Amino acid sequence: MRVFGLILVLTGALFSTPKDYLLVSTKQFTVQGTTSIGGFECNYDMNAKDTLFFNQPDRTKKISHSVPVKSFGCGNFILNNDFRKTLKEKEFPNVRIELSNFKKTAENFSCDLTLNLVGKQKIYKNLLLKSDKNRLVGNITLQFSDFNLTPPKKIGGVIKIKEEIKLSVSLQTE
Repeated sequence: MRVFGLILVLTGALFSTPKDYLLVSTKQFTVQGTTSIGGFECNYDMNAKDTLFFNQPDRTKKISHSVPVKSFGCGNFILNNDFRKTLKEKEFPNVRIELSNFKKTAENFSCDLTLNLVGKQKIYKNLLLKSDKNRLVGNITLQFSDFNLTPPKKIGGVIKIKEEIKLSVSLQTE
């Protein structure tokens, strides 16, 4: 009987189709930048279940979020206020992030990312999503000038934020 069970398990492993979906439980969006005196990081975490379908044109699925600018946490109220002011929160209270066109190859994942920020839309095709334990993580480098923004300065220009910032998308999978 044990031999028969072993044959069933091996046959199932050989002829089963690879998993073409992932269950997502948490999403995190992180903005990182560098100043003349150090770095900063602003985060937004969201617990929300989603299913990502890979390489399935008939099951096109998008993950779309309208993230309130005021919900990003940068570590303290001064950085939070500077972040909100830089992203013109009063005029544009939300950042829209959309992930779509999920693909899976032998070792990697990718998707398209659409970012709506301060009234401007940018599309980043084939964003590489690296698998790290139970997470998919993708990073893109942005410029303030991509969105017609000026990097903020403090204390008469003594503290300056560099033009380049990084946006990280992390999807916790089950």
